[in-house]
Amino acid sequence: MNTVIYADILVAVNMTVNYLLLRASCAVTGTDCKTLRLFLSAASGGFFSLIIFADGIPILLNAVIKILFLGFMVAVAFGAKTLKSFAKNCAAFFIANFVFAGIMLAVCTFAAPNRALYRNGVVYFDINIITLVAVSLFCYGILSLLSRFAKGRAPAQSIYELTVTYNRNEATCSALYDTGNSLRDGFSGRPVIIADKNFAEKIIGENADITEQKNFRLIPFTTIKNGGALPAFLAEKVTLRTSGGQVQAKNIYIAVTEQKLISGGFSALLGTPVFDAVDNEISGGFTAARRG
Repeated sequence: MNTVIYADILVAVNMTVNYLLLRASCAVTGTDCKTLRLFLSAASGGFFSLIIFADGIPILLNAVIKILFLGFMVAVAFGAKTLKSFAKNCAAFFIANFVFAGIMLAVCTFAAPNRALYRNGVVYFDINIITLVAVSLFCYGILSLLSRFAKGRAPAQSIYELTVTYNRNEATCSALYDTGNSLRDGFSGRPVIIADKNFAEKIIGENADITEQKNFRLIPFTTIKNGGALPAFLAEKVTLRTSGGQVQAKNIYIAVTEQKLISGGFSALLGTPVFDAVDNEISGGFTAARRG
């Protein structure tokens, strides 16, 4: 039986799936996600899917076009400030596509046989959009779960001097690296540093209303004993120092807790996602130690 492809449905479905896959890539890499850029990238991917109607494209040429366009989508979605960050985002997006394709292949094989058409590097699934979105969300969940188990750039050290820059103010404290802390902002995917209230007030001002701070968020969290949500603001820059050197990362959320974090004079807790966001490494000694 011939499969009828509707161009409008093809574009709309691919836009939706591409957007969710790009979001999944954000969750894996911790890259700052701008909704407009993700939408433009997803839209370009949706219209690119119309290549399925083209005739006579050689297999090798089609593969090259597909790879180049996926790279273009990554550049639109996340930018390409450095080759390293671009390659990382490309790898995450490619993996997201492979995971999605594998899950959809299993769905079509067991639940909807003969409902998929592959042509010119584009797969058209002749199933309803609700199923496609559900599979995309499932893919997002799997990739997010895998990213939690990935150690990424987990440092060998445990103690750091942390400086937070926010709204032309700076404050420094002693911070502890917590291997169990994988906290991120659920909307943007940005890493989160947990800080006590006294340290936070040095940055935003004593008795300042945190809900009025730049890019205010409520960050959900869970522990063995309880869970809840922490108020957070977006710092322009954080700097981490050890005797071996220093590294910096931009746009990190500072979640504020009124409870004492830990004994030993520490005012902040760091997690692996913070080190994944590092964009300016200074001193090879720090890098070598951090990679163990």
